[in-house]
Amino acid sequence: MRRLAGLAVAACVAASFVPQIALAGLPGSDLRSHSVGRVAAGQRVLLVTFADRPDRAVAEARLAGLGTVRPSVPEVGVWEVAADDPASARRDAMARPRVERAEWSLQRTIDALTDPRKPPPVTLPLQLLPEPTDPLYVDATKQWGLHLGTWSIGLSAYERPTIAILDSGIDSTHEEWRDNGVLVFPRSTFRRVDRAEDISVFGHGTHVAGIAAAPANGVGVVGVAPAGGNPLDPYHSKVIPVQISDSQGRSSDSTMIRGIRWAVNHGAKVINISSGGPGYSQAFQDTVDWAFRRGVLIVASVGNEGDQENFLNFPAGYDHVLGVGAQCGATVDVNFGCPLAFGRAKWSNSNYSVDVLAPGVNVPSSIPLAVTDGRFAPGYGYKDGTSMAAPYVAGTAALVFASHPGITPFQVTRIIESTAYRAATGQPRDSTDGWGQVNPLAAAQAQAPVDDLAEVNDDVRWLPKRLDLRPSRTPVTLTAWADANDDRIDVYPVILRKGERLKVTIATGAGKLGVFVFRPGVQSLARQSQRQYKAKLLGRTRRPTPRVRTVVVRAKESGRHFVVVGAFARGGEYSLTISRV
Repeated sequence: MRRLAGLAVAACVAASFVPQIALAGLPGSDLRSHSVGRVAAGQRVLLVTFADRPDRAVAEARLAGLGTVRPSVPEVGVWEVAADDPASARRDAMARPRVERAEWSLQRTIDALTDPRKPPPVTLPLQLLPEPTDPLYVDATKQWGLHLGTWSIGLSAYERPTIAILDSGIDSTHEEWRDNGVLVFPRSTFRRVDRAEDISVFGHGTHVAGIAAAPANGVGVVGVAPAGGNPLDPYHSKVIPVQISDSQGRSSDSTMIRGIRWAVNHGAKVINISSGGPGYSQAFQDTVDWAFRRGVLIVASVGNEGDQENFLNFPAGYDHVLGVGAQCGATVDVNFGCPLAFGRAKWSNSNYSVDVLAPGVNVPSSIPLAVTDGRFAPGYGYKDGTSMAAPYVAGTAALVFASHPGITPFQVTRIIESTAYRAATGQPRDSTDGWGQVNPLAAAQAQAPVDDLAEVNDDVRWLPKRLDLRPSRTPVTLTAWADANDDRIDVYPVILRKGERLKVTIATGAGKLGVFVFRPGVQSLARQSQRQYKAKLLGRTRRPTPRVRTVVVRAKESGRHFVVVGAFARGGEYSLTISRV
């Protein structure tokens, strides 16, 4: 079912979600900074971020009188308040001790139509396995996305990581999912119970799960990274169903954030979110960064308004989230937005959130028996949308994790992007197709790049003390990655004594990257005002260009200074050389 219209835009910008990075002259996006969103329906929920990480008793005491207080992601200081008085709740919350931000939980909808010293992990070779006998796979006209020459059942010969499906739930009685042990740790963050049966009238969650991980069990369909529940099988893998939405596919930042926390804390390495909507939340970005640092990759659909409003949707728009657009199949259908075989569907959003494309048109998968939407056989149906494309990439990410033991989310992201069609053919990324059509076979067999040791280092408050650099007159060179679409900011702490001069040189072959040096006392780049930015800035490169640029500064005080690399357009690998002069 194609969603015929985009989300209605709220009359005012949801308060306190504009990243101050853009105001400070560091790279930001007007779309990212000024996108608007609708506050989630029902009782209004505030996402409150503290400067510290209080326990429940302290959080409740600080927010007493505002409403019911519950943990959201306390690991990063985020708590939620079901506001008793929405008109004054945000203002009152901002006045409470140690509160950095108070942001409304925004509405989201489904996107169905409806260490450099550490060597890269070894790539395990492709194994020969018998072809699946699942009938909808055997009929190549059905699961066409697995018959493009870019997928093989042999990719599932290794232990796949657990995939979490954050959606409307999964029908555990379905023949694809009822094998004992396939579905584990079910949770509804929508109803706050340990059950996650599919409540969608469209069967959305069950369909999404089948694309990513339906077992190769001789019935129905096969997932890109087939799950298996046999404990005697050394390669058995699991799926965590997390219900974040209601029967119509409506969810919120609050249910998503709690779902991410549940999935991470219960062992997921890949999280699929086939929904989204406009509106930026720093609390949500903090949650993504926390998951990324814990070794988890989030994959999200970019939305289906490409031929209408073409919203910049979140969570696909957040840094460190792999955003997926929809690819057409072999059938040309101009009326449905597929004028070119295997090209991008015209209704698939096209903006910086698009990292790769994957099959999203006429995709068959499992649905609950009671669902009739798109049904072509009992328990199976076709659906279209970026909702269907995202789990194809989530399955691909699981295969890359499996074939590269010890790999990080950064390395998985770079492999998937660098082996996609445009990158593999030497074409640059664009806002229409991102890096192009995903290639699971090439990705799972690719050599892993060197890891970006410091990630996540997007803000001062994410920096561990072990990263402190103490420059000498012998230059130290770091190699890392920055990108205006995926990873705009890298921060490096440098210890200087008053009067010492610091020289910083950046060299990059692509993208417009700049260097900024800040004095001690900066608590958060995301929270700096223009006045604070000017007061703390020691120096910067004059213009961000894809070549060698240098900045030299003198410390006005002793302490922990901050060297910031910012990507203004495009990006890529860079080297940063730091020394005292």
